[in-house]
Amino acid sequence: MVSRPRPLTDVAPAAWIEAGVGDFDSGVHALLPAGFAAYARLPHPVEAADGRPLRWREIAERSGRALDSRTRFKDIAGPADEEPWAGSFPAGLLPVLCEILAAHTATPGHCYFGLWDGWGWLDADGPRFHLPGRDHLLYEGPLDAATEFGDRGPGYFFQQSPNVVWPQDRSWCVATDVDLDSTYVGGSARLVEDLTGGTRIEALPAELSDPLG
Repeated sequence: MVSRPRPLTDVAPAAWIEAGVGDFDSGVHALLPAGFAAYARLPHPVEAADGRPLRWREIAERSGRALDSRTRFKDIAGPADEEPWAGSFPAGLLPVLCEILAAHTATPGHCYFGLWDGWGWLDADGPRFHLPGRDHLLYEGPLDAATEFGDRGPGYFFQQSPNVVWPQDRSWCVATDVDLDSTYVGGSARLVEDLTGGTRIEALPAELSDPLG
């Protein structure tokens, strides 16, 4: 059974992120703290005409254009391509990402989740922690609780990935800004190698100075 996240009334566990991120216009550094050995960009897939998820690499190969961590979707897309989903890591891939992340922390059973306080379905009571341009509510729980956020009601659940996730041991940090079509990860070189070298999730090596959007 998947665990449910618990809201926190003390946002002190997020202080290291507040202190570690850069200014609003500092690129990836506005989302993630400095100090990790490596960083990665996880482009959100596009829904193809037949309903299957289409990776950016497939789109770039079709258009004959290069793809790297600074590529904007419009640089590779054709006129018929749908925009990637922004603001949430894809629900079908979130358990896969959590499985990879769990192998790179000693505390997968104790993680923290930041959720932007602007979601219309959210009961936005409680203290906030602040990142450039965004205020977040803080939750805790085991890593698998990341899949339990979203707009929930009788007979429906529209999943929303946390906007920030990190384990108690701070071995990595994941950020999905509400306006972006990619998720960013900071962590060990081995974690980034597992993300970028695997086949289950599309990931590109990134730099903290990479621009956003």
